[in-house]
Amino acid sequence: MKATPHAPVDGTVFRNAAARFASGVTVAAAAHDGLHHAITATAFASLSLEPPLVLLALDRAGQLIGLVRASGHVGLSVLSVDQEQIGRRASTRGRRLQVPSDAAPTTTAVTGAPLLTGALAWFDCDVETISEHGDHAIIVGLVVAAASSEGEPLLYFERRYHRLGTQLGEPGVSR
Repeated sequence: MKATPHAPVDGTVFRNAAARFASGVTVAAAAHDGLHHAITATAFASLSLEPPLVLLALDRAGQLIGLVRASGHVGLSVLSVDQEQIGRRASTRGRRLQVPSDAAPTTTAVTGAPLLTGALAWFDCDVETISEHGDHAIIVGLVVAAASSEGEPLLYFERRYHRLGTQLGEPGVSR
């Protein structure tokens, strides 16, 4: 059912409101025909436990979406506070597709998608679906391998990187 159409909110107002949502920082990466590319992505979420699915939004005009489509796989690495420079480097626009380098060491698990060594967590995914909405492509990935380690997450809030502050209350429960 489609709601009555309204004019969209001003882009600056939308960006400012969205900047008030704190999120973890992930690096999404794909490889195909000897090339790889990685970008910093904050539009990431777990979607389902059974089957294990994640959701990722990528710029439709970006280079990574082409590699994801070609390979059928995507690797997602959740950054720790110690990986801020990797997050900054991967968020630089206009970088060319490249061959793997030692600037940000990677490994692979099942699909061959690059996963950052030392990440707080990672998800190796087969692409389940890709749908286009606005200027982004929404990827649903079937998680075929995952791992996590101890550490503190890198956070993104108000267009800046942050670290955790004071813990409040009891651990949250997601249902």
